[in-house]
Amino acid sequence: ILFMGFSKNVAALSQEWVWVGISIDVIRGINEAYGDFLEVVDKEEYANIMTCLSYVLDVGMVALFAIKLQSGLVVLGLVMVTNAALFFSLNVIVSIKMGWIRRFEHGLFGTFALRDGDVVKDVVKTAVPLAFGSLMGYAEWEVLTIFAAILGPAEAATWAILGFVWDVFESTTEAIGDAGEVRCAYQLGKGRPELAKLASYKSILIASIMTVLVSGIFLAISNVLPSLLTYDETIQGMMAELVPLVAVGNVTMNMGMVCWALVGAQARYHLATSIASISSLLVTIPIGVIVTVWLKINLQGLAFAVVVGDNVTATLLSTFLFMSDWEHLSKKIQERVAAGQIIDDSSSSSSSSSSSSSSSSSSSSSSFERSCDKEDYVHKASIGKSVSIGAEETGGTQSPPITNNFL
Repeated sequence: ILFMGFSKNVAALSQEWVWVGISIDVIRGINEAYGDFLEVVDKEEYANIMTCLSYVLDVGMVALFAIKLQSGLVVLGLVMVTNAALFFSLNVIVSIKMGWIRRFEHGLFGTFALRDGDVVKDVVKTAVPLAFGSLMGYAEWEVLTIFAAILGPAEAATWAILGFVWDVFESTTEAIGDAGEVRCAYQLGKGRPELAKLASYKSILIASIMTVLVSGIFLAISNVLPSLLTYDETIQGMMAELVPLVAVGNVTMNMGMVCWALVGAQARYHLATSIASISSLLVTIPIGVIVTVWLKINLQGLAFAVVVGDNVTATLLSTFLFMSDWEHLSKKIQERVAAGQIIDDSSSSSSSSSSSSSSSSSSSSSSFERSCDKEDYVHKASIGKSVSIGAEETGGTQSPPITNNFL
């Protein structure tokens, strides 16, 4: 903090805040992981509602303590910690009371998964690229913040505020990327490469439309937004200058994010992470060094570096996506899914008995399809999570037809 040109008072306040900030990140991270688990077991509606409620309550409580009670930064952080812990406890209690995790209790608590080398290897192989990519994404912005501090304390503060605006842009298409990722991986795992390709291209199209709309809204409120984020006129002026570049960067950034998710859905997270990391290390950060340390350009130079880096990332990822051998990737993922498939014993015996005794009539077929949607879960190794899919009957019953509506 002192290196960035801020006063000793700000540094002391930061030292008090850091432990509160770490606690917030830890509790929210655990809660987010548990929410992802609930989404996997077909409780995504509940998880999304609770997430929205937690953030609404978080904003309301912080506003109450900050505006009405004039509380300090540390107290506001403790309010956020309390809110995060409250909703995590609610999620655990509700899921247990409703019996949503009953059929997964043995796997969650009754076994020691670290003894299974294949499972650990698969998780590590998927998680390490994801963790490294996330680390590089956050580290890039922090490094650029240091470059902004070279220009002055006001520039560092402006760049930090701009980071929150950039996060809002990321969230607008993150859901589209996640939905396309799940649908693409699901279709590849079921041996439908053409539908996986269609879902991916639809995701890119929807994300493009959403990105243009969000950028247009951002430009429309560009005269009002800086005054809503800060009372400092100097910072307001700097932010107003960055609005056009941020709007352009939003397009390239979100396209890169969606393509990153879709390439990862092909079980190629290592490739997606490598491209993003190389682009950051060889394009974004070097340009940031040149425009700040050497040329002494203002924050527009740093914004330009981010836009160019995101553009390179989006171009490379989209190229690899469009040139993919979808049939080969589908076969490869099917092999991984077959190797990691876990079927409940009672479900399997019930399915075998039904297969031997039932006829091929349409009523029994539709009954089987309905039971598949509720009972059978197969490990989705392509993106490191599990998705609920129907396990096919050994008697040759075909899977229900898939339409083009993927969202």
